[in-house]
Amino acid sequence: MSLLKRIPNPIVKRKEEVYKQTILARYFHDLEGEPDFPLNLALISYEKLQETTGSQEELFRYMAEDCIFTSLYATFYEELFAVIQQNPEYALPLVEKFSSQQEEREQIIAEQAELHMNFIESKGLCPGCACCDNHADVADLITYYQRGDIDFFTTLYIGMQTIQFSMEHILYDVIPSNPSMTDELTKHNVLQLRQYIFDYVEERI
Repeated sequence: MSLLKRIPNPIVKRKEEVYKQTILARYFHDLEGEPDFPLNLALISYEKLQETTGSQEELFRYMAEDCIFTSLYATFYEELFAVIQQNPEYALPLVEKFSSQQEEREQIIAEQAELHMNFIESKGLCPGCACCDNHADVADLITYYQRGDIDFFTTLYIGMQTIQFSMEHILYDVIPSNPSMTDELTKHNVLQLRQYIFDYVEERI
């Protein structure tokens, strides 16, 4: 799915209605006001990134590539949640297995993110690589990258980081302590949550 694609919503709804319809949003808001609220963690990540990068150009490129990385990582969460939703009796073993494979998974995602980044930096041209079939998912970023739109990538970076921390919270905190909620982990519900969180972040930064 395109990094910028949104769930169709032909009717403009009040925030309260959107929240009520986003069934997983309550797990996001459970942490609101706490130090480990996903948006707080995302802002800390952004501040650390600013401190460790040597220039605006380095910051800009890192944010762009990390947006791709976290989007790919979110897809792994979505797939895992779908398996857990269909096989709730194996929820805890699946969570443990996912955790144990973190290093291997991050290596795979990093390689894919780099190939997508090369595609973006080449203005949509690719001589052929292992990710060619999925380049369309990041094609929308080319225009923003080529014009150096750092504000766009700052918002996207913080939004994607917030989504990442929210997914981690559901996987490692919510599911083990509340196994009965696994029937809520449909692909539609997870995609709705991603959009809800990003909209929430956009309004606050």
